[in-house]
Amino acid sequence: MKTEGYEKLKNSIRKHDYNYYVKDDPDISDHEYDELFRKLLEIEKDYPDLITQDSPSQRVGITPETGFVSYSHKKQMLSLSNVFSPDELKEFFTRIKKRIIDIDNFDILCEPKMDGAAVSLIYENGLLVKGITRGDGTTGEDVTSNIKTIKSIPQKLLPSTSINIPKYLEIRGEIYISKKDFSNLNNSAKKNEEKVFANPRNAAAGSLRQLDPAITARRPLSFIAHGYGDCEGIEIKSLNDFFNKISQLGIPTNNLNKLVNNMESCLSYYKNILKNREKIPFDIDGVVYKVNDFKLQDRIGFISRSPRWAIAHKFPAEEASTLIEDINFQIGRTGILTPVARLKPVRVAGVVVSNCTLHNIDELERLDPRVGDQVIIRRAGDVIPQIVKVNVSKREDNSQKVKIPSTCPSCGSEIIQENASDWGVHDDKKQVKIKTFGSKIEASYFIQSNPERYKLKEIINKAAFIKCSSDFTCPEILKGSLTHFVSRKAFDIDGLGQEIISTLIKLNYIKDQSDIFKLLNHKDELENLDGFGKKSIGNLLSSIKESRSVDLSKLIYSLGIPEVGEATSRNLANAFLEFDKVQYATFKDLIDLDDIGSKVAANIIKYFQDPFITSLLVRLLPELDVKPIEQLSDKDTPLKGYQIVLTGKLSKYSRDELKENLINLGAKVSSSVSKKTTIVIAGENAGTKLKKANDLGINIINEDNYANFLNEPSKYI
Repeated sequence: MKTEGYEKLKNSIRKHDYNYYVKDDPDISDHEYDELFRKLLEIEKDYPDLITQDSPSQRVGITPETGFVSYSHKKQMLSLSNVFSPDELKEFFTRIKKRIIDIDNFDILCEPKMDGAAVSLIYENGLLVKGITRGDGTTGEDVTSNIKTIKSIPQKLLPSTSINIPKYLEIRGEIYISKKDFSNLNNSAKKNEEKVFANPRNAAAGSLRQLDPAITARRPLSFIAHGYGDCEGIEIKSLNDFFNKISQLGIPTNNLNKLVNNMESCLSYYKNILKNREKIPFDIDGVVYKVNDFKLQDRIGFISRSPRWAIAHKFPAEEASTLIEDINFQIGRTGILTPVARLKPVRVAGVVVSNCTLHNIDELERLDPRVGDQVIIRRAGDVIPQIVKVNVSKREDNSQKVKIPSTCPSCGSEIIQENASDWGVHDDKKQVKIKTFGSKIEASYFIQSNPERYKLKEIINKAAFIKCSSDFTCPEILKGSLTHFVSRKAFDIDGLGQEIISTLIKLNYIKDQSDIFKLLNHKDELENLDGFGKKSIGNLLSSIKESRSVDLSKLIYSLGIPEVGEATSRNLANAFLEFDKVQYATFKDLIDLDDIGSKVAANIIKYFQDPFITSLLVRLLPELDVKPIEQLSDKDTPLKGYQIVLTGKLSKYSRDELKENLINLGAKVSSSVSKKTTIVIAGENAGTKLKKANDLGINIINEDNYANFLNEPSKYI
């Protein structure tokens, strides 16, 4: 009898949880609910053997995890491609109809695109057994103990009179924090001097990965289902059918979902959701259109890691108004000064923005922003803050135009103005000497031994910028170049972060890159410095010692030559094999390489002609053991002659890993698609590059076909 009463009490509390947390329509008072819960706890105290994992009392109380276990999804959790305009949406519908040519009318399920953390919930015989993060779509993390703390997610499915409890049920959905709860969460954090979250999505994702479920339980997390994983035990014919049935079992679904049957209705839905975006209680960044019928979904199929039968229609970048509190200039490792607007903090597209780069002098002239101005801020691509407009009508009468500094804010040296330029090159690609005079570049062109001089055509772009004239002796430039030198893709020296580098510069232990390797001679002095210890200094010096042996390509990259990144460094190493041949390469030598144009060649020559660099290399090279480059045979470079472009978000491989692998096999990895492109490897949300590749008829492969492509590349041309 006690068992029967206990089960009824648990079911009653589950039902009230559903009404309160899912339907937002409680049918009893908080006091009455508390009394039911108190009664449950009393029974469990008297009869502890009755307690089961699905009891409402067991949402919290699980011991903290030591780490999360990886979990392979039964079915891949896919991402969606994006459209941004009606024309792009029309192309989406055209592609669908080409695959279902015998069907003119079909239903589309429209839903808001939630901005949260994607998860998969797995129920077996009605009990919640797994909660898995999306991860890379193939493998996620088991966060079941944290999922169970979320009160809108039933630990046991509610009984229904119209459908049976499925034997197996997998639901995809979004963990989120509502706008109201997020505001309360941050207000509470401020009062308690705790961490304030940047946006609801970060707060939700971070809460989900807490090792202690008690911390997760204190966060106001909610869940809404938006996708179908799998189901056994009940028949499901469509997405709409799926949502209707799981809703009856107590799973939260979105009441803003709508079933339509044409593109015009999709656009109408989009406009309505966009119009009412602020009233929706959770953050969204667009709407999603999905073919409703599962059989049609199977016919339409998938591309790369996205379904062909679904698309996300993204909203325009969100804008907000704020005030400019200050404008100053920050200096980067190349010496370029960038104007930065310091803003009165404002929330834009879910993130608090307080700084906004103004890019260059031309942008400063175009916008004419001033301290005290009211400005419109947008996050470009929902990522990079930018000033869209200055409200001149509300400008103070005594406002002053931003004054371009004449001296470097770091070292006081003279500021010079330069222009981004591109160099035309004579067809026969003879030797060119480059000289710089302030902001001007003079190129002398020699035909064999003929001293006749020709000035190359200079095409000036409108991207003017200002630079510190001290180059490598400026403290900020030095700090930036040293930070780049020790970075993971260069010498990869652990323990030399920006703060330690700044300290060592101030203490006069480091004046340039070569001094890093002389730190080994100052072990005792370093150990006695404030903030340093024997263990940390020992680890640092050990890392420096190991880094002495370096690949030629990494040495080239570490120098920070303007516009010479990893791929170009690798190509230079493979072409010249030795450092001194790179250092003394002629203009013709450089532009004869496939991926080096006249501008990059000019940058390389200018860099190695600088007296400071010449002097630095005399000190640096003797400290290093530069590994020789192995000349590979045609058999070892099956992709020689291939020009490959990577685009979109890659999930199975890191972009760096893929790029390095392709270059090692002889391919040229380019950043832009052209008629010379052989293959495009496309990940999620591939945009204009993918479209251009399609227009040019270039073969496109996804990550899943990458291994097959390496085995038989000729099949993909």
